Amino acid sequence: MAPRPAFTEGVSAEDPHASLEVVLDETNLAWVEKRNAETAERLGDIRATPCYDRILKALDSKDKIPAAYELGGSLYNFWQDDEHVQGIWRKTSLESYKGKDVSWETVLDIDALPPPTTGTA
Repeated sequence: MAPRPAFTEGVSAEDPHASLEVVLDETNLAWVEKRNAETAERLGDIRATPCYDRILKALDSKDKIPAAYELGGSLYNFWQDDEHVQGIWRKTSLESYKGKDVSWETVLDIDALPPPTTGTA
């Protein structure tokens, strides 16, 4: 399967990795797994380091400050937690964001979407 033009626009015809734009292709996934295994064998498993543990702890912390981006008069935020593993896009007003208890409205719940298929990525 050849990559769709939208994913290869501006990619050189000589780029040996252009086909990797087809993310869920079995051949590409096998290539990535092989590279990952080679890297882990050469450098060790990153998951066994104190640095990995420290970063994972920070990312998994419940003490997160929601960053908000203004768009069309509302503030938008992408949020992930135990309840929203894949994440949600949500919005609020500036007044609510400044307050103690922010009132968020879910715009898109990615966990509720059907899983991707080979032809959609």
